Amino acid sequence: MIRIMIVDNHPVFREGLKAVFAGNSKFKIVAEAENGQLALQKLNTVAVDIMLLDIRMPVLDGISTLEHVKRQFPKVKVCILTTYDDVKVFNEAMALKADSFLLKYASSQTIFQTIQDTMNGQLIVSPDLLRNAVDSRSLEYSLSNEDLDILTKVAKGEHNFEIAQELHFSERTIKGYLTNIYNKLGVTSRAGAVAKAMQLELIRL
Repeated sequence: MIRIMIVDNHPVFREGLKAVFAGNSKFKIVAEAENGQLALQKLNTVAVDIMLLDIRMPVLDGISTLEHVKRQFPKVKVCILTTYDDVKVFNEAMALKADSFLLKYASSQTIFQTIQDTMNGQLIVSPDLLRNAVDSRSLEYSLSNEDLDILTKVAKGEHNFEIAQELHFSERTIKGYLTNIYNKLGVTSRAGAVAKAMQLELIRL
C-alpha cells in the first residue's frame, strides 16, 4: 500500500482527491495539510511514501516545501500538483529534483499510474506540461516554428540544399534562417545551435 499526503490549501480539492483514492486499496491517504509548514510538521510524525504537493499556498509555498522535503525527508517522493501554464514553477521544481508532475485536472487512472510509476523511480511529467514548457522556451529565445523545423533537420544531419528542397526555399534563405537562429541562441555554428537547442529541449530527435 502506498501512503499519501495531500498538501493543498483548497479543502474542496483535497476532498475531491480523497474521494478518488477511496475506492482503491493500493493507496491510502495518511495525512493532509493546507500549507507547507503544516506538511513538514506532519512528516515528523506520520510515515509517508509520496506527497502530492500544490505550489500556490499561504505560509509556505510548494517550491519552498519541496526544498525542505528533499533536504529533511529524502525518502519521501514529491509529486507536484500543477496546471499546464506553470512553466516557471516547472523549471524551479525540476531544478529541485521533484519526482513527478501531475496536472490538477488529470483523470483518476492517470493519477494512479503517475503515483505508481513515481514510486518505481520514474520521473513522470504530463505531456501537456512538457510541451508547454518547451513552447515557452521557444518564445523566450524568439524561435519560430520554421526555426525549430530547420534546427531539427540540421540536427539530423541534413545539408542546406536538402532542407531548402524540402521546405521549398532557396539555399540562401536557409542560410539566412540559420544566421538568425545563431544570433537568437547566442552561438556561432550549426553544431553550437544544435547542442544548445537540445540542451534546452527545444528540439528532440
